[in-house]
Amino acid sequence: MNIVGAIRGFILVGVVLAASQAQAFTPSKPAGQSVMDGVNAVLEVVKKYNEEGGGGDRQAYLAEVGEVLDPLIGYTVIVSRIMGNELLESSTQAQKVRFLQVFKRSMINTYAGGLYNFGSFEVELLPGENESENTVRNTRVNLNVISPDGQEYPMVQSVYYSREADDWRMQNVIVNGVNLGVTFKTQFDQIYRDTGGDLDATIDEWERTTAETFNEDQFQ
Repeated sequence: MNIVGAIRGFILVGVVLAASQAQAFTPSKPAGQSVMDGVNAVLEVVKKYNEEGGGGDRQAYLAEVGEVLDPLIGYTVIVSRIMGNELLESSTQAQKVRFLQVFKRSMINTYAGGLYNFGSFEVELLPGENESENTVRNTRVNLNVISPDGQEYPMVQSVYYSREADDWRMQNVIVNGVNLGVTFKTQFDQIYRDTGGDLDATIDEWERTTAETFNEDQFQ
């Protein structure tokens, strides 16, 4: 995402979501199908690099995972919630864009590293619960992740429908009871307090603490 696109995303994200909810329409495909298509695309990349070792090319693996994740995740929505309304209003566009870029890299690193270490696994789509509560702004997709050793981990992806992309995008995920959106928000707020309310220092620290999440020696 370029700078102009990121800025436009921060400005328009609330408008787009509000418009999507206000105008009745039928999405082109179910949320569950969209999520599973994304999961399978990511699994193909993980399988490729696990089986072939990726040629020892860590950056190629990260780039490929990032390319697959880009249309699947609503990064601007997640970052907006992490920062909160008050900080969003008081921060500059440059700060918003920088944190968006830093967060995106950290999430790709964390996601890619975790999947690579996890190895070959399966994901099942489960029947929805309380489907009457689902909307285009928030639909919960229930999944079951099965590890190579047979252990099962419940996962719930919260997705919203993007009219612009004509597809569903992830805005939060709960894995085995751990709410990643809450975890990200708590981590950001703690760093912000520790830096005395200095947003630039907060972004620096976020980048520093997540830079080594995925170690290069995993591809040796």
